[in-house]
Amino acid sequence: MKAVTRFLFVTTQLAALGWVTISYLIAIYATVRLGQPFPVESLSSKAIDAILSVATLKVVGNIFEHNDGFVFGTSDKKKTVKRDC
Repeated sequence: MKAVTRFLFVTTQLAALGWVTISYLIAIYATVRLGQPFPVESLSSKAIDAILSVATLKVVGNIFEHNDGFVFGTSDKKKTVKRDC
């Protein structure tokens, strides 16, 4: 399950970063080549929201998953071995 979650997190982040990069390239092309200023924030606002929200949720999830204290606590470095009975 962790591998699927990690794969989805990385895929979402890469797709959103690609979206933002392409939107900036479109805006630069429209401004330089066509002479029409293009608002970049309208192209990449949803992708930036996705980047920030997914990254924030992943960080908060990792804080509560890997720490044993009340709010943050100390890092839980024990390796638990799961065995089938």
